[in-house]
Amino acid sequence: MEISKIKKILIEQKKMNLSGNLYHKTQLDFAYNNNRIEGSTITLDETASIYDTGTILTNSDKVIVLKDVIMSI
Repeated sequence: MEISKIKKILIEQKKMNLSGNLYHKTQLDFAYNNNRIEGSTITLDETASIYDTGTILTNSDKVIVLKDVIMSI
């Protein structure tokens, strides 16, 4: 697939603001990996929760560092 077609699809999906599409997946992966490189302790699921709901849901007594959350958005 040509880069211009991929770019067009990503722009269209961004405008639709739907979760689960290629743009959404790319956005989450980029945010998670970028923050992981910077030392963030937030998981991919927690990153998705930040983007999807504006909240952080955890399954344990994990402490979420506010700096890590701010870096994710």
